[in-house]
Amino acid sequence: MNKNVNFNFTIKNKKRALIFLAIGVILLAAISYYVFLPAFNIGSIEMWVLIIFVFLVFGAIQLVIGFKEGKTKLGFISLGIGILISIVIIGGSFLNSPIFRAKDYAELISVEEKDFAEDFVENDTSGIPLMDRDTATRLGDRQIGGVAELVSQFVPAPDYIQINIEDVPYRVTPLQYSSFFRWVNNRKNGVPGYIRVNMVDGNAEIINVEDGIKYSDSELLGRNVKRHLRFSYPTAIFDSPSFEVDDEGHPYYVATTYKTRFFFNYKEPTGVITLDAVTGETQRYDLDESPQWLDRVYSAELILSQLDDYGQYQSGYWNSIIGQQGVTTTTDGYNYLSIDEDIYMYTGVTSVNSDASNIGFYLVNLRTKEAEYFPVVSADELSAMDSAVGSVQQMRYQSTFPILINLEGRPYYLSSLKDDSGLVRLYALVDAQNYQTVYTDNRIENVIAQMYTDLGIETDIEIVEEIEDEEELVAITGQVSQISQAVVSGDTVYYFMVNGEIYKANIHLHDELPFVEVGTKLEGLADEANNIEEITTIQEAEEVEQTEE
Repeated sequence: MNKNVNFNFTIKNKKRALIFLAIGVILLAAISYYVFLPAFNIGSIEMWVLIIFVFLVFGAIQLVIGFKEGKTKLGFISLGIGILISIVIIGGSFLNSPIFRAKDYAELISVEEKDFAEDFVENDTSGIPLMDRDTATRLGDRQIGGVAELVSQFVPAPDYIQINIEDVPYRVTPLQYSSFFRWVNNRKNGVPGYIRVNMVDGNAEIINVEDGIKYSDSELLGRNVKRHLRFSYPTAIFDSPSFEVDDEGHPYYVATTYKTRFFFNYKEPTGVITLDAVTGETQRYDLDESPQWLDRVYSAELILSQLDDYGQYQSGYWNSIIGQQGVTTTTDGYNYLSIDEDIYMYTGVTSVNSDASNIGFYLVNLRTKEAEYFPVVSADELSAMDSAVGSVQQMRYQSTFPILINLEGRPYYLSSLKDDSGLVRLYALVDAQNYQTVYTDNRIENVIAQMYTDLGIETDIEIVEEIEDEEELVAITGQVSQISQAVVSGDTVYYFMVNGEIYKANIHLHDELPFVEVGTKLEGLADEANNIEEITTIQEAEEVEQTEE
């Protein structure tokens, strides 16, 4: 009687343990889903990884529980299922790799060959985005540093995505909570706004959003952007959404949706989902229906991958490894061009057997994926950067990755030269086909005018000479007590209060003007109308305090 009772008790305990085990694994899977947010889609590799994880964990625990009594069948079955799924995924991915499907990979993107002189847009140099991402980040971060009520609660997100707003190139990034406790204190009202940096004139400003940004990457629970989109579209495959604003300045997050091809090897965009960062409203669009204000459907990384496959696998996989006849690849780096209302990515094309030279350029619309190839033999971008730095090597400047422009039907690289502190000191124009020809100046107009003069081409652009007649100018020196700025005729003009007088300075006057703040010491020359014509010293407030001490 006692033996039978003990036997029944043992059976109940085993069943109870098995139930608790199943509940524990389900809870672990639920937590994993909430954290990693895989799509419930047969084409989602993340979903299959979660399924494999559940089978392997359940099987391993069951083996440990039943090992002493020799009841390990269920554990081995669970482990076997997990391993079998893994083998199928690995095997299927291998059979669908470029080794067997090189031609299909080469056809992922369609490229149209064009003539550079006739078809590559001639740039309006007044609208060229001369600020690189690093400079935009410095300018944007400095803006929030000057607002005491914000800097203690929020920090800029590292995004700084380049977009077009009414045909003007900007980089934008949302503010985010600076810590967990700042999130607890401020989540009711959300993030107050975002930072916008004009990539042409360097004007950086904090844009306050009415009602606040309630949905962002820095939200930790249900208002987290990716989590909100996942719960709204549980079967959609998408990566991390990117921050954008429309032409009215309203903030959105945009997620490109995908379908898988070549088993799990490749994701092809199918459309976009927009999320209103204020209200949380979402809208899903097919590729041909995406809003006109939206600038990025295809990521630069995806386009580069497709261009490399296009250049490598035209004649099959083994030719890309052994013979390498006609095999091309993109160069190390890319940049963005703003053309009309769209953002284009450009990168150089080089033969895999070549030296530091390009055989042409790719230009791809990041909204439509329209791709063009311009066969132009030229120096690659890194060589042009070295040439620009070498032209003023005594200054020990560093060159930003250049922008490709078309001047008089010829390709030129235009880059900024920065000092060790990251401030832009000069602009460099390098002839892409003769990269030893370099023009430098601290004004972009002068750089272009030098090129035209050197080629003997008449132009309306006049070289702006340095002011030599200093006797008619009045010396100013003192600390800035107030500062403001405005855009006048397309240029940013700074207004400073120094010694009780208001002075004006154009952004082109000095590269450090965007970093001037209250307390900065200025020394220079101004005319009778208080227009600053020359700045000789800009001493930051901290340095002034140290000097006084």
